Amino acid sequence: MPINGHELARMTDLTMIDQLATKADMEALIANAKKYDTWVAVGLKCYIPMLVEGLKGTNTMVITGCSSRQGSDELETKISAAKRYIDLGIGEIENFMNYSYFKSKMYDEVVKDIRAIKDVAGDMTYKVILETPQFNDEELKIACELCIDGGADFVKTGTGTLGATDVHTIEVISKALKGRAKIKASGGIRTLETVDAMLDLGVARFGIGMNSAIKLFEAANNR
Repeated sequence: MPINGHELARMTDLTMIDQLATKADMEALIANAKKYDTWVAVGLKCYIPMLVEGLKGTNTMVITGCSSRQGSDELETKISAAKRYIDLGIGEIENFMNYSYFKSKMYDEVVKDIRAIKDVAGDMTYKVILETPQFNDEELKIACELCIDGGADFVKTGTGTLGATDVHTIEVISKALKGRAKIKASGGIRTLETVDAMLDLGVARFGIGMNSAIKLFEAANNR
């Protein structure tokens, strides 16, 4: 049976991370997270306290990442950021894989970086972001193994800034993970056909920009 709007919302990280977003955009994020009962809300880091307070007492948690895109931050900076955001009340943490280490085949360093944030996260759900448009299929398979070795609970495809996540990418990741970690598909997901195909491949969570997500929730309720 096709997924409905509320079921999709409970699998969705509702995002508003445009660097030009305003406080009013964050207020809209809170309002829509409440309205649609999304699993997660993701906004700009400077508004995390406001988001946490605004969503207190709801079923929606606030999450964030502890690194910049491409993950090349010095490890102690990532660790410090993760601890800070956990102290502010986030419910999950994300970390970009260090792409430079990966492309340099410094795989031990990649795993060390992933594991260090897992150690900070403890029992909190922890996702590692790959930015999959940068990877070929063989690299994706290696990256998935490194995520497993580092203790990731989820492999997240990307942010959409480098390109959309397609169904083929999810198929490669799903076969590589073999159920050892969950999959979060994010970046450029715009149609219910894409959502349905990714669900069939085992995707457990979606990251979708707020305006696109609302359209998908409404469409799922009306089909």
